[in-house]
Order: sequence, then structure tokens, then C-alpha cells
Amino acid sequence: MVTMRDVRSVLDAAEVDYTRAASLGSAALPHLAELATGDDTLLAAKAVYLASAIGGDGSASIITEAAERGDPILRVAAVAALRNLESGGTPAPPADDLDDLDLGEDWDDPDDPDNPDSPDNPDYYDWEAGSRLRPPTQ
Repeated sequence: MVTMRDVRSVLDAAEVDYTRAASLGSAALPHLAELATGDDTLLAAKAVYLASAIGGDGSASIITEAAERGDPILRVAAVAALRNLESGGTPAPPADDLDDLDLGEDWDDPDDPDNPDSPDNPDYYDWEAGSRLRPPTQ
């Protein structure tokens, strides 16, 4: 019998050994589902990925629910978990909700005022000019 304490002891490690953690088996999936919906984003992301390492029918629903949450960290974890599920032979849940996942902007246009490297951007910092500035003397 796998308890929440068993699952937490594996996931609370700074670096989770997912191969060893997967040995908890499908009995851990209900606990992982609970952790994946919790307020601790890092723990939820670890739970989602461990569910994919375990595989099976229950893991797909855990990943799908994580993908539907608004938290971008969980959605990225769900993408990684989907890839893990697909390589393990377990049918992956539909990824329709992940199509709008914004992984960042492509700043090919230097004249785009939102480009962080554009002098028109209010947050732009000219590193070359900044290095010539000296602090005021007293």
C-alpha cells in the first residue's frame, strides 16, 4: 500500500529520481492527482511528471487536468509529461488545450518596440553606454 507520505518523501527531494519513484506504481496515482491540483506549483509539476513515468490509465487524466490549469509552469510540465507518456506507449490525452501555450516571443524584428533589445522599449538598457556612466562623487 502506497501512502501520501511515501509519495511526498520521493517528490520532496531536490532532485527526484523518477525511475525509482515510478516503482511506487499505479497505487500512487490518486496521491499524485491530489498533489497535481494543489497550490504548490513545483510539487504539482513533479507530481504530473511522475504520473507520466508511472503510466497507465490514471496518469493521462492527471496530465490533462494539469494542462487545463492556467499556470504556465504546470502546462509546460504537462507537455514534458505528454512526451514521456508517448514514448512509454501509454495513449496520450488530447493536446488541444496546449496549442496556445506561449513559450516566449520571437524577437527577430529589432524595430519592434516590445523587443527587449530595442532602444524604443522603455526597459531597454544600453550596456555599452551604461558602462561609461560613473557614480556621482561626493
